[in-house]
Order: sequence, then C-alpha cells, then structure tokens
Amino acid sequence: MNKPKIVCITGGKGGTGKTLCAVNIAVMFSNEGYNVLLMDGDVENPNTHLLLNGKLENEIEVPFFMPKILENKCSKCGLCAQNCANHALLYIDESVPILMSALCSGCKLCYKICPENAIKPDFKTIGWMYSTEINGLSLLLGELKPSEARSAGIVEALIENLEDSMQKEPNKLDIIIFDTAPGAHCDVELLIDKSDVVIPITEPTRFGKLDLSRIIELIDLLEKDYKVIVNRSSLLGFRDQFLKELQEENIKILGDIPMDADIVNSYCLGKPLMDKENGFDKTGAGFIAFTYIYEDLKKWLGLN
Repeated sequence: MNKPKIVCITGGKGGTGKTLCAVNIAVMFSNEGYNVLLMDGDVENPNTHLLLNGKLENEIEVPFFMPKILENKCSKCGLCAQNCANHALLYIDESVPILMSALCSGCKLCYKICPENAIKPDFKTIGWMYSTEINGLSLLLGELKPSEARSAGIVEALIENLEDSMQKEPNKLDIIIFDTAPGAHCDVELLIDKSDVVIPITEPTRFGKLDLSRIIELIDLLEKDYKVIVNRSSLLGFRDQFLKELQEENIKILGDIPMDADIVNSYCLGKPLMDKENGFDKTGAGFIAFTYIYEDLKKWLGLN
C-alpha cells in the first residue's frame, strides 16, 4: 500500500491566496495523472468549488453531541457539572443541572460519568459535508451552519470521512491537498497535524510578515516541515526585500507568484490557471511561477 502524500496549504491571515494556490497545485498534480483529493477545511468560507466551477453534491449532515438530562432519573448529585471543563452545566445545590449549550464542547464526559445514567445522547446538525468529482479531481468540502461556532467539529468530521475512505480504498489516492482556514486556531492545527508538509501562503507586506510568523510558530510546535509561497510578490515593489528578509530568518521559500492578469481572470471565471484545458498563456508570469513551484514541490515530496 502506498501512503498518499498530504500537503497542507495554510496561512496566518485571510486573503493571501491560500485557496488559489491549493486549487492550482491540486490541478497540476491531476494534470500529470495523479489521483488527487482536494479537501476544503475552511468551513466558515468554503469556496474551492467556485474556483473549480463545480457544484456541491452528496450532502451529509454533520451531527454534534449534546447531553440531554432526564430529570426523572437525575439524583441531583452535580457530578456532571463539577467535571465539565467548559462549565457548560449550571448546577445549583439539590437541583437538576441546566445545560448552556453554547459552551458545550461535545466531549461526552458528562454522559460517561453519570452514576444514574440520567444523561442520554442528543444531537444537532452543526453543518454539512459534500463530496464531488470535478474534471477528474476529487473534492471533499465542509460547511459550517450559519449561527454555529463549532467549526472544529466540521473539520474533525472531514478528517474522519477521509480516513474511513482511505481504509476502504487504501490505494485510491496519490496526493491529498488540504486548504485550511486562515489563522492559527484549532481548525488549522487539526489539518497541519495530519500533513506531511505544510505550505504557508503570505504576501510581501508587514501584516503578511507578522501573520506568517504566527502560523510558523504553530507549524514548528507540531514539528512539521514547511516552505513558504509569497503570493502577489510584485506588490508595491517589495519582492526582493521581502524574500531577502525571509532568507535571513532561515525561512525556506518554495516560490513566489507575481501579480498577473491571467490569475485574476482565472479566479473570476472559475477556471484554474493551471488546468491544461483552459488555454491560458503558458508564457505568462503567473503560469511560469506556478510551474516552478510545482516542480520544486515534487522534488520536496520525493516524487521526481
């Protein structure tokens, strides 16, 4: 069994071009005959399907555990509330605990330790998963339900779905690309931790540099190998200075992508720049930059 290579595309802030890079890298692998899965873990703003001009299909609800207290069985001992790390159960002496659902993490500890079996599992839908095929590329996407705050629950469901699929068909995939949410929170940590290599996307600004340092701290904490892509590298004319600063800080660079009209057009049209069927100019600056990044990535993964 050949274990697929897992590449995580991430970034310390929004708007740096994570999804643009994730989609085009996935497409380049697919162009060469690799069996590729692109997983969109930016569950509060999933849009990989839009950049691929595809439709969401095969909807699956993502349930979330909520405890339901059976008042007729509850002995009012307060053990569940005393052990709830998130203080989601309000207990007043000799009364049935009151659930504050917004604080519940779904850990099930209260359900497991109740001596009277007075807590039963209840569930609510916090979002959805979708899976589809777009031009030979497999897409797995999560979407958080509006008004819900438990985005990590959707990411966990995506990972579980992926791992189940890999167990059933262990040789189906060659490459898995994760597209994470922006930031350095638990949703992102879950995906970085499952990856072989990590590619943070940044831009040549002071804000970009600051947020890059935040995500690198998380990557280092998880002991993952990483290389940076600098997107919009020609922005404001700071490319050379910015790349030099990264090199001086021993930050490895996978490549940089300049401002390019074809990239903007491909984004707006929902046609990946690197899709061989879309006919973009192969001599354009963006196309050449992605080509170099792809070749370096294959070497990094040991695929050359």
